[in-house]
Amino acid sequence: MFSLRDTLEEEQIEERTSIEGLYWIRNYFVETTERSRIVLPNPGQGNFSIVYHAADFSDAPHGGYDIYGIHLGQVDVLTFLAADERVMKGHFVDCRRGSPTLHRAVTLEFKGTPERALVIDRGIAHIFDNLIGMVTVNQLKKYRDFANPDFNSSVDVYNVPRGTAPSDFPVLQVNRFEARQWLCRFVNKTQRMALRKQETWSHHPIALKAGQSKLTLTKLEQN
Repeated sequence: MFSLRDTLEEEQIEERTSIEGLYWIRNYFVETTERSRIVLPNPGQGNFSIVYHAADFSDAPHGGYDIYGIHLGQVDVLTFLAADERVMKGHFVDCRRGSPTLHRAVTLEFKGTPERALVIDRGIAHIFDNLIGMVTVNQLKKYRDFANPDFNSSVDVYNVPRGTAPSDFPVLQVNRFEARQWLCRFVNKTQRMALRKQETWSHHPIALKAGQSKLTLTKLEQN
């Protein structure tokens, strides 16, 4: 008997970078006009988040974030959607313990398009410029680990200030095992439940690591 599980799908890589685990893949889409698209889910994706960068997102000259983000239990799969011809920049630093390209820095320039997505593997620090007025779709992949002292399941992000030298970025262990779909759905449900209770986070949590000590800074407001 034929099953869809018998048909394995792999990512179609369109462009690699000098950091293994940082690359562009093809998106699957339906063309509705010359430039408009209906984007379909990529292989292996079960979760997604959407970020809209409004006019008040950043007042800095670079029009982006002021801190790098590093996930240890999440692979980002980002599609950048912009109706104009803007050129964005992404800056990346490899922070993975044991990586042959540890602390290598890469900068990418690109335009918004629904036809491809940028994959950022666990442990690769990333920050972006010129995001005001655009939408980012993240078809993320979750990973778990039973023995990772660097991983905080409540706040899976380490932050590093913009302008930090690559050699001063942390060295971190990434999670090894892809999370089951039921666990991903459970995490999403707990987040929705918190929002139903009108609990909101006023800013993105910040995790810091110094030696064997970890500190997580969060601000939870009750409306």
